[in-house]
Amino acid sequence: MKEEFKKYLAMILAVFCTAALSILFFFILFRLEALRSGTKKVLDILMPFIYGAGIAYILKPICNTYERFLEKHWHPKRQQLIGTASVVGSVVTGLVIIYAVLAMLLPQLAVSISRMARSLPQMVDSISSMVDRLFEGNEIIQNYIMQLSDAGTESISGWLKDSILPYMNMILTGLSDSMINAAGIFMNLFIGLVVAVYLLSGRKKFKKQGKLILYSLFKERWANKIVEEIRFADRVFSGFIGGKLLDSAIIGVICYAGMMVLGLPYAILISVIVGVTNIIPFFGPYIGAIPSAIILLTVSPMSCLIFVIFIVILQQVDGNIIGPKILGSSTGLSGIWVLFSILFFGGLFGFVGMLIGVPVFAVIYDLIRQLIVRGLELRNKSKMFDEYELEYPRKD
Repeated sequence: MKEEFKKYLAMILAVFCTAALSILFFFILFRLEALRSGTKKVLDILMPFIYGAGIAYILKPICNTYERFLEKHWHPKRQQLIGTASVVGSVVTGLVIIYAVLAMLLPQLAVSISRMARSLPQMVDSISSMVDRLFEGNEIIQNYIMQLSDAGTESISGWLKDSILPYMNMILTGLSDSMINAAGIFMNLFIGLVVAVYLLSGRKKFKKQGKLILYSLFKERWANKIVEEIRFADRVFSGFIGGKLLDSAIIGVICYAGMMVLGLPYAILISVIVGVTNIIPFFGPYIGAIPSAIILLTVSPMSCLIFVIFIVILQQVDGNIIGPKILGSSTGLSGIWVLFSILFFGGLFGFVGMLIGVPVFAVIYDLIRQLIVRGLELRNKSKMFDEYELEYPRKD
């Protein structure tokens, strides 16, 4: 009788959960816009804490390094100051690195951009002369190009007259809104820095509190699994993002040195573009190389050709030597899943999504893998997974 009651209770719970999930699904489906608006509002409110969590996560390795160093070299009487000194040291180190990079790059970037703006008319004349020489003697193509040029000039003039001038007031309003948004971002970053200090100071306490919550809600076996998965996620994120930043910085420096040796113009500007876009997996090298090649094409076709050959060689060196040495196989994902994660998360969250998409999907992939392993164990089919692992071993 008791077993039969349990059976009926399980059936009732299953029906109830199915109905509840169906209602929730249709509610989300028909109220998607309101849900998206509400989520955006909550994220806007919590943005300083999101910034703070990101800053704290980036500074955590530096803070831990300072702490280990001070524990070895400071007198036991000063042990209570180690935590504070480590947090202050990590924050100061981060700010000094940012200041040094900006102080080194911004003046050079300003010079490169102003030089390019001054030489723009000369670039246009150079391209026009190159086209004339290329199609010299072919009047049909020359006339067609002239018609396209005249049509483009008229189109731009009409656009300026009919679109830009009437909406100048809106543009100025938008500019003021952009300045307000920029001020809001800086304010969020400042508050985020304060939040990061608190998170770094109490990181050990928060870790203990998280464990208390986990082991109070779940059985020890499942709590251990969750802790193990959190540690795996931390390894993937810290290894991938930290390694990718270091790899991109190295590529930017090598690109600058190579362009200086080859005598190519706009070395700083192009090296920054190549280094920053290299952070994005898979698509990054192409995203950085194409606009850089176009910039050099406006100066000289030969400079563009030399740069393309150089960047292809550099990306091969990065993909086969530098990248694997720094990153290793930290995600364990095949190429198709890397491409999928970049496109999917990039479409959802833009540049940030393209950066964090690979480690996020690596964690999801590992969770699905563990669920499959667990399901096969329950059905006494573990041999199937062992055979699969032998045939297709994991990269990591």
